[in-house]
Amino acid sequence: MIDETIQKNNYFEFRNISEKNYENAKLPLWIQNEMDKKDFNILDYGCGFGQNLIALKNLGYTNIFGVDIESSAIEFCIGGGYNVKELNLSNLSNPFSIRFDIIILSHVIEHIPKNEIINTLAFIKNEFLAKNGKLLIAVPNAQSNTDCYWAYEDWTHTTLFTSGSIYYVLKAAGFEKVEFLDIDCTLGSSKIKTLIRKFFLKLYKLNKNFWNKITCSAYHQPSPQIFSYEIKVKAQ
Repeated sequence: MIDETIQKNNYFEFRNISEKNYENAKLPLWIQNEMDKKDFNILDYGCGFGQNLIALKNLGYTNIFGVDIESSAIEFCIGGGYNVKELNLSNLSNPFSIRFDIIILSHVIEHIPKNEIINTLAFIKNEFLAKNGKLLIAVPNAQSNTDCYWAYEDWTHTTLFTSGSIYYVLKAAGFEKVEFLDIDCTLGSSKIKTLIRKFFLKLYKLNKNFWNKITCSAYHQPSPQIFSYEIKVKAQ
């Protein structure tokens, strides 16, 4: 039987990913817009090779921290001078003596066993997040044009999300405010590009709704229709 630690400590190798993939990483604008103070304590939960930490440092943020589970990624980050520590999944605890104003959780929880996701989010809220802090979370979108691709492209994914299901797990974990960000993916685009994208997105939605009627299908009405490959959310 293959040792589970081999799978855990070789995720990036088995996915054919190295630190070189992130040499020119930029901090997503939807995250950057939520951080208006350079002295915020910021945690990248599941920091990998530190692409967000590098981007944050380049933007002038100094109180930046990370946690991850893969030793090679952690060693790389520490070697670069970043304050990154290992997260013990069998005994979850905050390895730092502080709480954080901003927690970035980008494409992480879809790797967690489904029955542990709500408890993990509650743990992050109760043990890591400061009062009035913000959790900025991105997850792969099951309603996107790529459909179930991301459920199977990454073998370690346990689930995908829709706007309704990510809202559900965040509320169940105790977050009172849940806000979807950059739904149309127009943030940072020029006015003309925004108009073009929204025009074609409207056609895309009309097409979806037409075939829903023909096939007697439906979407859950209270859930926003988001079709980009990831769903971006702010939770407090």
